[in-house]
Amino acid sequence: MQEDFMPSSLADKTVATMLELLAIDSPSGHEEKVRILCVDRLLALGLTVDVDGKGNILGRLEASKGMEQASPVLLNCHMDTVPSAVQVRPSIVDGILKSDGTTALGADDKAGIAAIFTALEVINDQQLSHGPLLVLLTVSEEIGLEGAKAFDMQSLGRIGRGYTLDASGKVGTAIISAPSKSDATIIFHGRASHAGFAPEAGISAISLAAKAIDGMKLLRIDAETTANIGTIHGGEVTNIVCDRCEVTLEVRSSTSERVNRHLAHLEFCCIKAVGALGGSYEFMPVELYPGYSIGKDAPELNYFEKVCKRLGLPFAAVPTGGGSDANIMRNQGIPVITLGIGYSGAHTLTESIVVQELENLTRLVVALCEPGEMASEART
Repeated sequence: MQEDFMPSSLADKTVATMLELLAIDSPSGHEEKVRILCVDRLLALGLTVDVDGKGNILGRLEASKGMEQASPVLLNCHMDTVPSAVQVRPSIVDGILKSDGTTALGADDKAGIAAIFTALEVINDQQLSHGPLLVLLTVSEEIGLEGAKAFDMQSLGRIGRGYTLDASGKVGTAIISAPSKSDATIIFHGRASHAGFAPEAGISAISLAAKAIDGMKLLRIDAETTANIGTIHGGEVTNIVCDRCEVTLEVRSSTSERVNRHLAHLEFCCIKAVGALGGSYEFMPVELYPGYSIGKDAPELNYFEKVCKRLGLPFAAVPTGGGSDANIMRNQGIPVITLGIGYSGAHTLTESIVVQELENLTRLVVALCEPGEMASEART
């Protein structure tokens, strides 16, 4: 591993932990090995640990003496990565941690996990005061927040404030809104016929799909809504009129109502295509997760801003077009904020994170674990 900079002790610890995590492949649905590392690390840090039937980890650290009544703080990340973040060969060049360009890095979300582990180590080593701390590490986030959806959120108990470390952007960034998302599968049914002897007797399911898609509003619909077709599969050979074509797509918008409104438009395009060409279709939407919005006067957002200012971090409150475990938690009344953790190019071969941002993130997590009363005193 090439190092062209002199990291601080804190950065060095966080980088070392992240490299341990990056060395373990954990694509969605295959988190077993990284889960073992995470459980062992949490136990070594003094947390009690439970693993649910889905494979999610919940760690609990009791409050330090005299802080038992402080508001519990939740820290959340996901253990899985996109499929392209396997067999990662990381390097540090000019203070930037990245892969060799043949894979994604997996900073989404292993940078967040590394910062949490290092922050807990700092809290233990320096015997810093803290209220009850909870660490929730989920599985299968990248394929529709499946781990968070399966987790029993009631088992968390009362949470005073929570932080999902899982967004791009500089450390100090808070996500104040995230979209609802639905996927849909459309199956067009035509009629098979020999493409040379009697093509006119057939109904091409591919033609049906093409006509429907031609009328669909796709990509950027408006400031709050996007729609994208991800896959099209139809036919097996060229000498048979295709009788089945399957299309998969997604729709995101600020609310479930807006998503459903656009899904209705997409289905209407299918109705018109079948009316013009014959055949039939099946339209099968499923909501993957609901959206949320955080008001500018929300106590958890104001608290986060004040902590950032105290640490000298540039605070920003921005919307996002992606989902996170926070979508599930906020819709169950848990005051969680998704935080930018410093990486860029997530899910791509150019994904990277500046080592200074890893240090900033670790400092931030330590500060966020402080009892609110202490943070308030430090700001005056």
